[in-house]
Amino acid sequence: PRSQTILGGSTTGNRSERCSASRPRRSSGHRRACGVPGALNTGFSRSHCSSVRSPDPTHDALGDWWRSYLAGARPRTNQSQRRLRVAELFSGPGGLAQGVKQACRELGYEFHSAFAADHDSEALGVYKDNHGAEYTTSTSVSSLVDYRIDGRAGDASWSPRQEPCLTDSRLSDLAGTIDLLLAGPPCQGHSNLNNHTRRDDIRNELYLTVPAIAIAAQIPMIIIENVTAVVHDEQSVVATTHELLRQAGYQVTTGVLKADRLGWPQTRARFFLVACLETAPIPIDAISSGLAAEARDVLWAIGDLADVGEDDGMNRRPQMSKKNVNRINWLFDNEEHDLALHMRPDCHLNGTTYTAVYGRMHKGRPAPTLTTGFMTPGRGRFVHPVRPRVLTPREAARIQGFPDTYRWKSPDAPEPKSQLLAKWIGDAVPMPLGHAAALSVLGTDLTT
Repeated sequence: PRSQTILGGSTTGNRSERCSASRPRRSSGHRRACGVPGALNTGFSRSHCSSVRSPDPTHDALGDWWRSYLAGARPRTNQSQRRLRVAELFSGPGGLAQGVKQACRELGYEFHSAFAADHDSEALGVYKDNHGAEYTTSTSVSSLVDYRIDGRAGDASWSPRQEPCLTDSRLSDLAGTIDLLLAGPPCQGHSNLNNHTRRDDIRNELYLTVPAIAIAAQIPMIIIENVTAVVHDEQSVVATTHELLRQAGYQVTTGVLKADRLGWPQTRARFFLVACLETAPIPIDAISSGLAAEARDVLWAIGDLADVGEDDGMNRRPQMSKKNVNRINWLFDNEEHDLALHMRPDCHLNGTTYTAVYGRMHKGRPAPTLTTGFMTPGRGRFVHPVRPRVLTPREAARIQGFPDTYRWKSPDAPEPKSQLLAKWIGDAVPMPLGHAAALSVLGTDLTT
């Protein structure tokens, strides 16, 4: 309804004092339009061929490129790289940034992390180790900006009484200097796995902090990712964001990107909202069709890791109960992929709709969508396709598109706990999805 008002940001202190240092400043020579100086034009006028070459090329050129990437190969560039200054909200350990960085490298940009925010300080440490953020903060993203929204969806507008205003002094200092804002607001409130507050969860409104910060900090390009169910949110956060950005002069494209439709060996799908000032981004649907490829199977990604020895790091294996060991052994002894009812917990004996739980992956198919429970057989189809065990963190990170060179702890830090590592990896955005979304804003002169 038009009468609805949404208040965002900090709720303490004097607003005029908190916002006085955050008035947007942009040097007269700094670009506001989508893209970076002299780089991108509208229209699909050229194609791109990666400089990455596989040492053992096959008939599968895309697969060879991905294998080289997973092994840590980087594109060569013969030109002076153009710096792209990036900020990220709800960053986690950096999965979305990893995909965007790869697109930057291919297109001749230097990915430069200026700012990252996440409530998980340890995840921020992983992010900084891999992406080198100038400034990080583990304070709530909602405390970085004040705003007020009147109405929702197509009737939404910024209230003239409280337009977006930055309240963090360090972020205010960066206003007018950031080229691209990335964000992955909490998705648990939207997830189909959440049967309690789904569609009407207070966390869902954190989505609206993203357009508020983008406008207050004068950031010309935006990529927001979330679960596909976000479009069904009771508060219409996607439609509201779309309208608020449109009123501010952004052109917006939205759509779903599916990793397996891009050829990746995982059936993960995410909803993306991509926005640019003045210049239209490539439509998400065009990106999806332009990059369409047949999915690889799960062993394409992790087959070489099947017999890697166990350790306390990325190749760790969880201690399982005797019942779960017996369940996994039953799958292999009977050459099955779904656990029989008589082997399941008592709560499943009368039947269950979660047939994938305690399931074994199919070696000739892409992996199912990974979750934070990939090290627990009772939380999904996470039993290895050809070995009687669940996935290791290294295998899950591969399936999520993290290269083997990605650093999951600082050199002098202890190994992260399994639960934390599983959360970081399971919640991440697979590299191919971030890579594809980045092409929507950075590749506007590429042939699709």
